[in-house]
Amino acid sequence: MDFIGFITNNIVLFLLIITALVFIHEWGHYWVGVRNGVHAEVFSIGFGPELFGWTSPRTGTRWRVAALPLGGYVKFLGDSNATGAGAPQDGLTAEQRKRAFHTQSLGVRAAVVAAGPVANLVFAVVLMAILLMTFGQPFTPPTVVVIDAQGAAAKAGLRTGDTVVSIGGRSVESFEDLMSVAQLNPGIAIPVTVTREGQSQPMSATVTPTPIDYKDRFGNVHRLGDLGVASVNALPVIGRVLPGSVAEKVGLQAGDRILEVAGVPIEYFGQIPRIVRLRANQPTPIRIERDGTKFELLATPAPEEVRGTDGQVHVEGRLGFSSGSVSIVRRMGPIDATIEATAQVWHMSGTIYTVMRQIVLGLRPANEIGGPIRIAKTAGEVSQIGWSAVLYFVIGLSVTLGIFNLLPVPMLDGGHLLFYAIEWLRGRPLSARAQDIGFRIGLAAMGGLMVFATFNDVALLVGRILPL
Repeated sequence: MDFIGFITNNIVLFLLIITALVFIHEWGHYWVGVRNGVHAEVFSIGFGPELFGWTSPRTGTRWRVAALPLGGYVKFLGDSNATGAGAPQDGLTAEQRKRAFHTQSLGVRAAVVAAGPVANLVFAVVLMAILLMTFGQPFTPPTVVVIDAQGAAAKAGLRTGDTVVSIGGRSVESFEDLMSVAQLNPGIAIPVTVTREGQSQPMSATVTPTPIDYKDRFGNVHRLGDLGVASVNALPVIGRVLPGSVAEKVGLQAGDRILEVAGVPIEYFGQIPRIVRLRANQPTPIRIERDGTKFELLATPAPEEVRGTDGQVHVEGRLGFSSGSVSIVRRMGPIDATIEATAQVWHMSGTIYTVMRQIVLGLRPANEIGGPIRIAKTAGEVSQIGWSAVLYFVIGLSVTLGIFNLLPVPMLDGGHLLFYAIEWLRGRPLSARAQDIGFRIGLAAMGGLMVFATFNDVALLVGRILPL
């Protein structure tokens, strides 16, 4: 990708997304504050010197866009700084004190602080619901095909054709549900319940997903749990036969189930191309099942020149058919979409906390922590997939922003809420010195995290992801 394309697809899109999410977050603070009579002096997108802005003649709020667009804040009357930390300002008139933030009741202050993260979560639910009503939700039945005889599922006793009912205490409605739980628990034993044809009662087992470092098509590495299974789409069933191909000429049809190729029993579709590509111009017997009848055909894979990863050109065999696809797209009405969106955002929130806990406990590599550079890189990557992928990325980022800000760390909204909880329990706030120490600790923690995340981002960009 050229430099202009990198800037357009990564940096510009990243800044647009971050600006939108920061606006939503700060709007939550602002909206609840003004509804409770608190005067907002400044609403800023970004930090540092003001690039442009205007003052509302109705509310007196200064709306501004600042030079550093990685964040933002709302400064209420009485705040000593942009974060709301420290002692309240002196010199306010009696009328001003009625509209100052620090003079409000504990409940109002807590509501204003919590409103920012909540706004991000509500936005994620609304956007997710819109996607479910328009694009719909594709899903695959949770029936498994065991593709690794030594994999986690096989060791737990699962077989091809088993349908997963629940895993890790969570009910399963689709294969995607199954994979999301398994991938989130690498090396961790989790209970699984399956139904099996011919057995009236569900079966229970314990499966331990095998930890693997997965590199996606963009070069990003993720630690995931692997079950050694595939969906029903991996069954050796023909989905489409290419016109004019060898497969069409010998009579193969969509819906045919491949039982054997060159005498090798076939259990899942991925075995077929591995055999066929080695048999260019060689007559190859193929045993199939069609409408309950089993018979054999003879096909000669057509030769095709392919350039390998080593740069060398070699010949591979091709028959000209692809696997079937068992996928259902479900578009929902407003009520069902809202319920499903809320459930998915709730699950995403739990996933974020689980990943953070696993990183702290050393169960997941710390190089998965990323900062603005990685977010920008990911934004550019999803833009290559399509707008639906971009919107799902925005949803995930909005949930992450909301959940991260609820962490009980001073400098974050969660840190303010922690101080308010202590104030509620003690009947009086912490001393100014105690709060100052807390915010200094929070500032150091956030600064250290940002440095570490930036280090990981730079290492990723130069192809040096270090194991930690």
